[in-house]
Amino acid sequence: MTWFEQLFGFREGAWEATQAQFEVEAEGASLRSRANGRRFAAGRFSTPSVAELRAAAPARSGRARVRHEGIGDVLELHALPENRDAMFQVASQLNCLEFADPRATPEEGVTGYAEDPTQGPACALAAPAATVYRNYFAPVAGEIGQRADRQLDNLADALALLGAPEAFVSVRNGYAFSDAERLAASADALANRGREAFVDRVRIGVQTGAEVSFASRFAEVSAPTTVSQAFCSALSCGYDRSPRSAWAPLATAVLDAAYEATLLAARAGVAAGRCSGVVWLTFLGGGVFDNDPQWIADAIARAVRRAGDASLDIRVAHYRRVDATMRARIDAGLRAAGL
Repeated sequence: MTWFEQLFGFREGAWEATQAQFEVEAEGASLRSRANGRRFAAGRFSTPSVAELRAAAPARSGRARVRHEGIGDVLELHALPENRDAMFQVASQLNCLEFADPRATPEEGVTGYAEDPTQGPACALAAPAATVYRNYFAPVAGEIGQRADRQLDNLADALALLGAPEAFVSVRNGYAFSDAERLAASADALANRGREAFVDRVRIGVQTGAEVSFASRFAEVSAPTTVSQAFCSALSCGYDRSPRSAWAPLATAVLDAAYEATLLAARAGVAAGRCSGVVWLTFLGGGVFDNDPQWIADAIARAVRRAGDASLDIRVAHYRRVDATMRARIDAGLRAAGL
């Protein structure tokens, strides 16, 4: 039996048939499986821009606490009592889904996330009702749910600032593709239109009040709990033949936006009583996405400088053990700002 069938009482199949097995309640905050009658808190989902989150966050007060922690399976972290209503940053794609490669589509469903050992799918599995909502019910261009030809694109507004988006980057199934010529043009456009204006228009997915269903793979929790999740994507530089240096202007701006937006969303959540203030950050863009580790470290330090405050307990998650080099890079960026 798959985890999906265990929770929802039926096997995930064709997209339309699967969507029809769920009833959306409370304006999307709750899902009920028609197959077994169980209700799950999907949470409130939105895709705010950095500028929108900055406007929603209260004035900063004091310094954020930052610590580095080695962790195991991030799925299990979601269920711990001390992480109730924490904000988990999720390494996602630009469509707020978790595709193992750029050929995947929403029609393939979410059951297969269990076969991907990386951080993003683990977070998605921890809060599966929220994951079902994003795949089958997230509103896109006036329609309900994501399809192969209809997906969220959290980079679209920022690229539109630079000009015709396809002139710089093509987004397919949440992955970004380009070439040396278009990346050079994007760097020029970024300089002309303003890097900060670009960052302000980048969006992330935010899901608050998402029910955690699993304490481990795949034992259900013994007591109900909820978390918030921030779905962020780095640019998929590693899927292109262009050198990393060609991607740098655009990719570093996207990383800066993702980390700042996550902290702003957490601060807004604290002010609204939806977030505890604990924020778990991950290393966006590592691995096959081929973002330079220094870019990632710089973006984390920048976000803490610009968006952190005393309401936040920021925890930088390192897989299994703390990476001393990444810790030193992040801490150097914080010290340079007197933090």
